[in-house]
This record gives sequence, structure tokens and C-alpha cells, in this order.
Amino acid sequence: MENKGNFTDRLAVLSDKISGNLYLQGISQGVMLMLPVIIIGAFASLFSGLPVAFWQNFIQSTGLAGALNMIINATTNMLGVYFTYGIAKTLAEKLELKSKVIGIFAIMVYMALLPSYSAEGIGAYLAFDYTGTKGMIIGIIIAVLTVKIVKAVTDKNITIRMPEGTPDYVSRSFAALIPGFIVVVIAIIIRMIFALTPFGSAFDCLYGILQIPLQALLGGSVISNVIIQILTQLCWGLGIHPGFLSSITAPILFGLDGANQAAFAAGQEIPNTIGMAMSYSSTIACFYPAIAVCVLLFAKSKELKTVGKIAIAPAFFGISEPMIFGLPIMLNPIMIIPWIICPVVNFILAYAACSIGIVAKYAGVIVFNFPMVATGLLNGSVSIALMEIVLFVIDVLIFIPFVKALDKKKLENEKEA
Repeated sequence: MENKGNFTDRLAVLSDKISGNLYLQGISQGVMLMLPVIIIGAFASLFSGLPVAFWQNFIQSTGLAGALNMIINATTNMLGVYFTYGIAKTLAEKLELKSKVIGIFAIMVYMALLPSYSAEGIGAYLAFDYTGTKGMIIGIIIAVLTVKIVKAVTDKNITIRMPEGTPDYVSRSFAALIPGFIVVVIAIIIRMIFALTPFGSAFDCLYGILQIPLQALLGGSVISNVIIQILTQLCWGLGIHPGFLSSITAPILFGLDGANQAAFAAGQEIPNTIGMAMSYSSTIACFYPAIAVCVLLFAKSKELKTVGKIAIAPAFFGISEPMIFGLPIMLNPIMIIPWIICPVVNFILAYAACSIGIVAKYAGVIVFNFPMVATGLLNGSVSIALMEIVLFVIDVLIFIPFVKALDKKKLENEKEA
């Protein structure tokens, strides 16, 4: 028991160190800051690409299709820009930088480094190629570097000071002027350096070197995702919040969903089987309710019955705390086994079903805190909703013997009491 305690304590300390890292917090919270934009874009993609003949005729004849496409361009196809702003803004706040324009500086650098194109009769123009999720990784780098540059300049008091009595908003504007100039000069230098390379731009270079391998690691590897699922569930089981894992994986999974949304809206084949929508709805949306339903149906002890009644509604909306601390699952050698097994089984089965073609691939609609079935329908297919029901039943069957074993102990304790 002492060794287990030491292991848990060490893991908790490691988790706290990683979770407490300001830069990881800034990236994670900056991405989540744009969740409303992600959801709006997801629904616009869903309505635009819904494969129903009468609906497609309606949106085409009324001009709604063009309006929806513009919403997609303004949301999903601009996520790289929005993530850059959100991360820079959040990180600047965590580093206690008072300037309100640091997020704008980051966008300024982002736009300055974008590859430009030209066409006869049109002239130079910017495309949506890298303003969406394809520009996400370089956006993260730009946001962090911009904040670090501004902080370094600010810490050295390299700034324009206005006379006393100048309004604060005017003073802050001039105080940000020198850091802004330095950021722009560095952006110019970087652009000119990459223009001399075979890649032509920083975006083309980093997308090929970093983002494609990262997306392949999470988007194309079942093993990588299964390992992440196991680590996430193990952390919960040890009483450690796994937010430090999602802060690393969420931006990539959101990017995969963004590519799916764009393809679905355009009526093209969905490129990615894995994404945040698939991961959430095939695991959390199914097995959280399965635990609560299993407890309500098969537990006889008063304690577990009470926990089941309390947990049932939150579980259908993706909230696990009543079960983690009520059953409990945390540090419970009986319940932690199915707690780890179920999401792994669900993920593998969902991936296999979508890959084979038995079930449609997810349209990439972010479905946090939506109940199962609804998550499938929102992602564009009845087949996904039916698969979720099957996964739910499998999870109930997996949990039954463990719930009964736990219930037996609870009943013995109640009789003794």
C-alpha cells in the first residue's frame, strides 16, 4: 500500500507540475476560449453538408448555401487565426502583461507570415489555406513567441512613457508601440529568411515538418489514442485530473475535426476517422451513462442506489464527478478496471466500424455535454447514433459484474451497520 501511495503521490506531483505550466495552460485555455466559434462553425458545416436531397435543394434555391459557406469561412476556416489570438491573450494574462493588444500583435505576425498568391487579373491575394486548422501549429508557436518577446521588452522597460496626467488608455497604447515594432521587425526577418528556402514560407515549412506528423500520430494511430485513453482513465482513477493530457492532444483533435467539417460541408469524403467529436461521443457519451444505468438496475444497496439516482442525469451530459467520488471509482480496485476497459473497447470498436464503412465517419461537430444518440445525429448520421446505443449496451454488460461485486461489499457493510 505504501508503494501504491508513493506512486500515486509522485504521479500527482508530476501532473501538478505539467498542469501548472503557464505555457501549457495558455495553449489549452486559449484554444478552449474559441469553443463557441468551433461549435458555430461545426453547426454551419453540418447544415451546409447535410446529405438530404430536399434540404440541399432548399439551401441552394434560397441562397442559404452561400451564406452558410461564408459562416464556415468565418469560423472553421479561420480557426488558426482565432487560436493564435486566444492563446496569446490567455498567456499574456497569465504572465501578468497589461497590454490588451498582444493578441492583435500575434495575429499581425500570423498574417505577415502567410504565403501570398497572385493571379492574372486579380493580383496578390491571401487564401484560406493556412488560416484554418492547417495553420494551427504555427499559430501556437507565433502566439507563444509573440508573448515572450513582448514580455522581454516590457521587463527591460523599453517603452515610451507619457507625461503624467495622460489618460491610461493613451499611455497603454504608446507603451505597446515599441514592443509592436520589435515584433513586426522580427516577423519581416522571418518571412525573408523562409522566402529564401525551398519551402517559400514558414507555414509551408512547419506544416510539413510538424503538423502533418502530429496529425498522423493522433489522427491515424489507434495505438496512440488508446494509450491516451488509458492514461486519462488511470489519472481519474488515481484522483488526478487529466487536463494536462488534453491540453496537449486537444488542439490536434480539434484540427482533425475542422478538416472533417470542411469536407462534410463541401459534400466531399470525410478525411479523418479520429477527431475530438469521435473520441468524445464514442467514449464519454456512452460509458458514463452506462455506469449510472448499471448501478440503478443492478445495485441493491441503499448507498449505490442513491449514488445512481444522483449520477444518472449528469452522466448523460458528460459529467462524471458523482460517480468518481460517489461510488467511488477513485482508488477503487474493483471499479477502476471497467473504468479503463470501457473507453478503450469503445474507441477501438468505433474506429473499426467507421474505418470499415459500417458506420459513417463523424462530421466533426463538437458534441461536448450532449447526450449519446444526439451526438451521433449531430455528426450527420443515424448509423453513428445506432453505434452509440450498441456501445452503451456493451458498456453496461462490462460493468455488471463489477457493480455487483461492489454492491455485495456495500450490502455487507450495511448489514453490519
